[in-house]
Order: sequence, then structure tokens, then C-alpha cells
Amino acid sequence: MPASKLELNDHIKESVNGALGVRNPMLVSYMDENGQPVLSFRGSTQVSSGDQLAIWVRNGDGNFIRSIEKNPKLALMYRDEDTRCTYQFQGRARVDSGEAVRAQVFAAMAQVEKDHDFARAGVALIIDLDLAQGFVGLGPAGPIGPVHMVRGA
Repeated sequence: MPASKLELNDHIKESVNGALGVRNPMLVSYMDENGQPVLSFRGSTQVSSGDQLAIWVRNGDGNFIRSIEKNPKLALMYRDEDTRCTYQFQGRARVDSGEAVRAQVFAAMAQVEKDHDFARAGVALIIDLDLAQGFVGLGPAGPIGPVHMVRGA
């Protein structure tokens, strides 16, 4: 499938933003400070713009942020087993310390995630996407609604 411009469509936005609510939290993969791969569920993952995701990270001094500072590349996966909807993302993460961005990311996440950081001590991690691909579901003939979006396509 040829690549198209990276602009997240409404189905991807709804899937990512509603992931935790339907018990399908986003899975994030990154390399730790020692170069070892790490997988982590991130319930605060959300669409920030047409080509960005955001995550609220409760521990701004923790291993995840230290690792991103060393190697900003990461991958994320969304999977809904009931519908077979599957999306994979690749991008580069960075902390945005601006108060407006922090407020936006915090406000947009699910209440259960907000309750884990009632002091709002965390940081906003912005992911500039380079790749988004996947499909809405699977049918007898294969993938339904496939997407393959690349930055700069």
C-alpha cells in the first residue's frame, strides 16, 4: 500500500482517545537508558494533533523520561481484539514544559488517570509521529480500511 500524508483520521483519533475507556490501553515501546527494550501500557495516551500523540507521564524524573531524553524514538500499538482494529505508530518523543500544553494534555486524559496524579506533578510528553499504519478491522477478504501514513509523504 503506498504511503499517504500523515494526518490521523477520525477513526484513529476516536480509537486512541477512547482506548482506556474500552479497556484497550495503548502499549508503548522504548529503549531504556541501557539500550534494553521496554514495553509499558500508557492509559493517558491521546491524540494531540493530526500528526502527534501525547502522554501524561506522572513521574517526570523517572526511567521513561530519562530514556526518552537519551533516545527519543518510540513505538506505540493500539489493538481492539473484539473488532480486530489494529494501529501501530512510530515517532519521536519530547517533553513539553509549556503550561498551556501541560494543561491541555492533563485535561484531555481519562479521569481515572487524573486521579493517579491529583497534584498534577507529571509532565506532558509529545510524540511527533513519523508513521501510522494499520486497519479498522479484519473481514473475510482481509484488512478493512487499511491506512499507511508517513511523515513527508
